[in-house]
Amino acid sequence: MNKGKFIVFEGIDGSGSTTQSKRAFSYLVDKSKANEVLFLREPTSRSEFGLELRRRLEGKLNPEEEVTNDKVHWTNLFVSDRKIHVARDIIHGIEVDYLMICNRYMFSTLAYQSAQGMDLDELIEMHEGWCIAPDLTVYLEVPVEIASERRMRERGKDPEFFEDPGKGLLVKAAENYLRAIEKLEKLHNVVIVNGNKSIKEVAKDINPLIDKLY
Repeated sequence: MNKGKFIVFEGIDGSGSTTQSKRAFSYLVDKSKANEVLFLREPTSRSEFGLELRRRLEGKLNPEEEVTNDKVHWTNLFVSDRKIHVARDIIHGIEVDYLMICNRYMFSTLAYQSAQGMDLDELIEMHEGWCIAPDLTVYLEVPVEIASERRMRERGKDPEFFEDPGKGLLVKAAENYLRAIEKLEKLHNVVIVNGNKSIKEVAKDINPLIDKLY
């Protein structure tokens, strides 16, 4: 394994993308001591935009900040953070042959910000010319009801911004993930994986997809 790879995990909140991306990272680390594996996630903690996103998602705003549902503001934060992430980390990782695992990337913005009301094609255009296409995008497909129940168990009474108890936005996000995949499946090398299984069973389905890259 002497060539850098960029693998992304996507899915609605509660799909298991965090769990499975971490398992994939461990899988590559354990597979060979020669592997240089880098774990990434979005939003990042390495830009002012990513830091603001994390505050807003967790509801921990600075004194001068106010809660906002402005779809344009959220979109600009995610896209600006991603531009820095690509330029600073992802391109460099490819150049030095890192094996990169990223929890969430472009499709999250396409799904959630279009669920907020942004035009999907406009969101895609905002990423053209600079957004690096992954070698593999794993989309974990889970029914909204199951995903929502998982998140409520994990978060309890403190859901993040987009984890609405009414599930309306989550339903739209799930639909828009599939719309985006239909448009970009080949370009972003998307494979849909059934995430409605045990953690070990899902990982067992994902590992062969990673092995195919080498």
